[in-house]
Amino acid sequence: MSGRSLLWLAWDALTIQAAAATVLINSEVGKVCVITACGGVGMKRWLPLLDGIEAYARDEGCKRVRIYGRKGWMRVLEGYREKHVILDKDLFAQSRGTT
Repeated sequence: MSGRSLLWLAWDALTIQAAAATVLINSEVGKVCVITACGGVGMKRWLPLLDGIEAYARDEGCKRVRIYGRKGWMRVLEGYREKHVILDKDLFAQSRGTT
């Protein structure tokens, strides 16, 4: 209701295939874009759309994208690593050539 979250949709001609929700927070590492929920069908078709969320986060000045979710996401999310049970991806590591 506060307008701090965004809803992201992936659809084909007939139906919504996936949905994700994000919120921007200030954290111990600076501004972070948190994916608070994500799910759908046909993951191989919509998972590349995560690049758009990462670009949005960069444009908003975020240092990371963070996912609170199941460990199973580790199998499909390149560049993310487990930190406790939180998945983080440094948005600027790739442009600097570091991990």
